[in-house]
Amino acid sequence: MFCRMATLKDDGTVVIDIPTTIEAASLDLHSEDHQNVAFGGEPLDSSDLQDRPPMQIAMLIVGTRGDVQPFIAIGKRLQDYGHRVRLATHANFKDFVMTTGLEFYPLGEDPKNLAGYMVKNKGFLPATPSEIPIQRKQIRDIIFSLLPACKDPDIDTGVSFSANAIIANPAAYGNPLTVPTLYYVSV
Repeated sequence: MFCRMATLKDDGTVVIDIPTTIEAASLDLHSEDHQNVAFGGEPLDSSDLQDRPPMQIAMLIVGTRGDVQPFIAIGKRLQDYGHRVRLATHANFKDFVMTTGLEFYPLGEDPKNLAGYMVKNKGFLPATPSEIPIQRKQIRDIIFSLLPACKDPDIDTGVSFSANAIIANPAAYGNPLTVPTLYYVSV
């Protein structure tokens, strides 16, 4: 369904154009009526999907449990399609992620510190010049943990990993690699 609504741009981003005439009910992807039908009512050719090799997908999520939880659902669905999914987020969410069956990789910085800073300063902007070094360290810890999350072996098992695609929330700043990156923005 989304194949006809999505356009891949030269810079690797995907633009999705959902027609204003589409009804909300027609986007119910869990409905049996929609499982094997593409946009426009054409049947899906599942043989096309079977020829595609599984990918290793890194999901880079910075934030609170509320930021992480939707990506667990996305990761589980990707696993259902045969992909290997690594969810990289803060270390305090390790058990939460691992109990779902997704792989976990720790990102730098404690989300409690980050959330406290954002509440105090109403975002990422420092309130005073003396807070700039604090914010720089927080951002540096996150940024320097992104590349290892996409290419380093599993910390616990040593199993190798190399991301074919990255899904990230904007706070992850995750575009240092030359692999397709999808940013998810919640509104």
